[in-house]
Amino acid sequence: MYELGPALYSCWKPPRGTENLEITLRFALRRDGSMIGNPRASYAKLGQDMPLKRAFVASVLEALYQNLPLPITDDFGGAIAGRPITLLFSTADESTTADTSL
Repeated sequence: MYELGPALYSCWKPPRGTENLEITLRFALRRDGSMIGNPRASYAKLGQDMPLKRAFVASVLEALYQNLPLPITDDFGGAIAGRPITLLFSTADESTTADTSL
């Protein structure tokens, strides 16, 4: 479960100039590792610069969709299917966090 966040962050490359921007996405996965519906932003700190804001959000969504569907086992798929997953994408401190508690 703790490897889920790093797997989804693995190819995220925030655009230049997006320091201190953050967005938290909430979504659920199916048993096969594909996303149910679309992710929803539950928190965002995106600043005032519209082009940077769009570039940041686009980079987050691109990274998320590049990693889906996740290659997961049947047992793990059964454990996470339909459960909410919350991911924070942040350039504030060069780190990202995931809340995948069930």
